[in-house]
Amino acid sequence: MPEAFQPEVVSWTALLGRWMDFARASNALPRTPEGDQWRASVTPMITLQAITFSLSELESVRPAERLLGWDRADLLYEESMEALDEAWGPEMPADIVDTIEQAEAALENVLERFHLVLIHDGSTPITMPAIESIEPVGVYTVMAEGTPVMPGSPIAWWSQVDLDRVRSITLPGSLHLLQHPVQVWRCRNDQDLFFEDVVTDLDAQLEPDLPLMVPRVLDGLALTDPLPVAADVSAFHERFMESGDVPLRWDVTA
Repeated sequence: MPEAFQPEVVSWTALLGRWMDFARASNALPRTPEGDQWRASVTPMITLQAITFSLSELESVRPAERLLGWDRADLLYEESMEALDEAWGPEMPADIVDTIEQAEAALENVLERFHLVLIHDGSTPITMPAIESIEPVGVYTVMAEGTPVMPGSPIAWWSQVDLDRVRSITLPGSLHLLQHPVQVWRCRNDQDLFFEDVVTDLDAQLEPDLPLMVPRVLDGLALTDPLPVAADVSAFHERFMESGDVPLRWDVTA
């Protein structure tokens, strides 16, 4: 079979040409048990290479679609693994093992490269509910319970966390993969009333506006300072909001 199974730094055009050669070569294989094994490997091998390369370009995908793309890639990875295991069993060639490992590493790298952000995906404001804490986690930042949340607003984010563990708890929104950690600022006007929410990078400072997301875990260590009770949080915001709805604006590269 072709020597070049390894996904070096090549263009999509070169990759396509490589695998077209692979597919053509498979048609000339002898009708032997080993030839049948290689023929059965063509589709899953191409799929694994496509996973590796496509996930390296996930930044170019719309933020709302990234996690769906990752889920699809994970499913295709499992299906390809099963097909190759069925074809080869414990005698799988090293080139195929390497291709599997590179696709697996690409899947893991996405969850290291992006931040897992929970976004309120409804069409009307909600009052922030409690979210169950999970362990282990590197960083966990969340809005205080009782905060009025605008549609489309981030309400929590995690880093260095198991995706399945986050998905196992009740979430008041949908999960997105963002390139940077974020903060939501509730901005004041000249009358000291809240008039707008702005989503920024974590290191932005919009003082004297109010940051809504509060760190609860840093560097794997839970912070012990208590948050205000939900009723007090709601009352505070109601005092400085003319209505229960303010516009939300993103000022960040997602």
